[in-house]
Amino acid sequence: MREPPLKLGTAKADITPAAPVPLAGFAHRAGPFEHIAHRLYARIHCFEQQDKTGRKASALLVSADLIWWGSDLVSRLTPVLRERYGFQTVLLHATHTHCGPQTSSLFTDALGKPDPGYLEALEQRLLAGVEEALHNSEPVTVERGSGQCRIGVNRRKQSGGRIEMAPNEHGQIDPDVTVIRFRTSNGSVKALFVHYTCHPTTTGDNEISSEYCGVAMERIEQSLGDGAVGAFLQGCCGDIRPALVSDGAFYRGHRMEVERFGSWMTEEVLRINSLPMEELAPGDLTSKTLELPLGFDSVPSVELLEEQADRSDIHSEWACLLLREPHRRAESIPLEITRLDVAKDLSFVAFNAEMVVDYGLFVKQASHGTMLPLAYTNGMIGYVPTAEQLAQGGYESRDAVPYFGLPSPFRPQIENDIRNAISLITGKEEETHEPE
Repeated sequence: MREPPLKLGTAKADITPAAPVPLAGFAHRAGPFEHIAHRLYARIHCFEQQDKTGRKASALLVSADLIWWGSDLVSRLTPVLRERYGFQTVLLHATHTHCGPQTSSLFTDALGKPDPGYLEALEQRLLAGVEEALHNSEPVTVERGSGQCRIGVNRRKQSGGRIEMAPNEHGQIDPDVTVIRFRTSNGSVKALFVHYTCHPTTTGDNEISSEYCGVAMERIEQSLGDGAVGAFLQGCCGDIRPALVSDGAFYRGHRMEVERFGSWMTEEVLRINSLPMEELAPGDLTSKTLELPLGFDSVPSVELLEEQADRSDIHSEWACLLLREPHRRAESIPLEITRLDVAKDLSFVAFNAEMVVDYGLFVKQASHGTMLPLAYTNGMIGYVPTAEQLAQGGYESRDAVPYFGLPSPFRPQIENDIRNAISLITGKEEETHEPE
């Protein structure tokens, strides 16, 4: 008996702020944004399938031009989406652009302050988009193609006995571009997913931008025509940055560099799209989620926090936050991992964190290439580094901790715990790693 067909509804909602608000991601920017370089969108995809017994399964995947969906925002939106529309699975994914509004009130102000009016408008545009997508649902086939792009470079480099944020040409990256194409019965492209792994931090200008990934999706959609809705799916890019390098150091670009990287991505995706793709057999639209506590190395005392609060830097802001909200002085924080199966040999594995590239590569390895890792999904807890990175220090493992209001860096044992959890959720338990 053949598997029931997969149905897909799509919509594209403009989520550009109607009025100037502060942007998120860079501490050096002051005041609300000054210009709109590229508009922001939420690309909405509603999946539906009836199983052999007639029961309906449904899932929502949203890719938005945001830095992340704040955990506090997700906890408010997800119940509404589940109860109002009956979604069993909700994946609120962000491309991670650093040129959009803050969506969380859980972090220090240095990462950007959320605007309540914008968050209310974002929610309304999301719900309207879901309504639109549900009304154009139709059966689709699923195809996959792949290529490569060299926008990203590893940003952790050993220098003088310490880790600096500098281009490391020999460091780990994931250059793969994976394209997932959804076709209707008449052969037209209804949706096109593009999976890649690199921070959208080409520019630090104080202007709205969907960054290289948003520029690429706009051009790809225009090229496809017929109302095709794309989705950029960001991988585990915690330690991968755009390769804007001069004299061995990174520099920030402007609109021109954003457009250039967007063109590179567009060209590769359209090249892949022009070639024959692998058609994937239908499978069950299913999902599973597990929650893994990530242990902190230590919990700061009140005395230490009071001492730090007198400083005039990010550590003061961090200490005041932890004193004001003592529940933050916990021994662990939950990492949520969700697997969504869309077709046979195609699943997404989503994390509510800034995962470094090693974890994304492990997802691909553990699943034999059938699963794509998505960071920045269903919330944000901060950077999740490897054991080696925790020992080395550097931004992702230690320096970023105060910005996210975490009590301390993580324990090195988290890497084995995460690898075991990935092996479990990918169904490859026999490949698990024993904890040290």
